[in-house]
Amino acid sequence: MMQPFDLRLDVLAQAYRDGHLTPRDVIATLRARALALNPEFNTFIYLLSAAELEPYLAALDNVLPESLPLYGVPFAIKDNIDLAGIPTTAACPAFAYTAEQNATIVAQLIELGACCMKGRGWRSATTSSGR
Repeated sequence: MMQPFDLRLDVLAQAYRDGHLTPRDVIATLRARALALNPEFNTFIYLLSAAELEPYLAALDNVLPESLPLYGVPFAIKDNIDLAGIPTTAACPAFAYTAEQNATIVAQLIELGACCMKGRGWRSATTSSGR
């Protein structure tokens, strides 16, 4: 079983500064948990693969945690908000397209050091599995 960690911003920032955690540790653990729980809870419509996460994590590799206010903070976006190169579906495959650029807020969060895991969403009445 994966050990939980505290995701409060001040606690996470301190763990990064102290070298107890890295963004790679946090994102890998959260991604593994999401993959394990998603079949039951349908929290993520689209979860970034390890390869899709790599550019965001690599951008933080040689950066001091103190230099970015949201260094390594994981976040998810509703599936009607664009993340460049990733499908946006608004929970309806018929409306799917691949975004060419990030939504403004997503670009700002990434620029501040946060790491997007992508597609939290709702299941619309037309695509729901009945849950």
